[in-house]
Amino acid sequence: MFLEECCISSTTTRVIWRCVTTPGLHSRLPFVTVKNSISSSSSEVMPDICTVFTKNPASLRSLLLNERVVHWRTGLIFRGIPSSHCHLTQELASVRGLDVTDYRGYNTFIHHSPKSLDSQGKLLALPVSILEESHADLVHAHLPYGGSQESLNHVRACIRHLPNHCVRDGNGRPVSWMLSDELCELRMAYTLPEYRRAGHLLAPSVAQICRMSSAGLPVYCHVNQQNQAMIKAVTSLGFSSCPGMENISVLLICRDRI
Repeated sequence: MFLEECCISSTTTRVIWRCVTTPGLHSRLPFVTVKNSISSSSSEVMPDICTVFTKNPASLRSLLLNERVVHWRTGLIFRGIPSSHCHLTQELASVRGLDVTDYRGYNTFIHHSPKSLDSQGKLLALPVSILEESHADLVHAHLPYGGSQESLNHVRACIRHLPNHCVRDGNGRPVSWMLSDELCELRMAYTLPEYRRAGHLLAPSVAQICRMSSAGLPVYCHVNQQNQAMIKAVTSLGFSSCPGMENISVLLICRDRI
């Protein structure tokens, strides 16, 4: 088992990817930790984010116990992990005095041919724009798991550093948007209720998919199994459900107990 680490820095954010690879298995990385270390001049405080790509329960436990991979003492977020991994994660979190909030019931959808959307994007009548940091409160207000300063800071950082697209009304207010996160996942898509069923989300979605694809990034998302409207929407865009990646926990948040 090998641990590789690389660091990406900017004036406000230092991101460390800790990638664990296991000889004899697939070339895909079984475990990735994204370390967000904000400089002291910034008011943002962001947690570590982990995701798991392993099917081996024995190696999962050893990885979770390796402090070079997971910094349990800081509080962290596990996202996009199979629900079968949640019990072990909760067990180890509890031993370390952490509380766990588990958001389950999501399926993974992948777009295998995003270049096919290039021509469709050129035909869309709605002008596409980019979110500004001042829009973070609006985006955050419509997150099902929002409400904390930590999640607001995360939305603001995603807008600042990562690809996003939106459609605005005549006054310049965003009415539909789609963001991406540190794991290259398409996230936080939303349309204000009064603008729904008019195709407003289609334009930023196509723009976001094409931008991610042109950068050589995977195009994927997680959708709640109960959200049939969104499942229909992503399917119409060309996404397909990923076999074996049903019932995913998108957010497994571990916080220090008070």
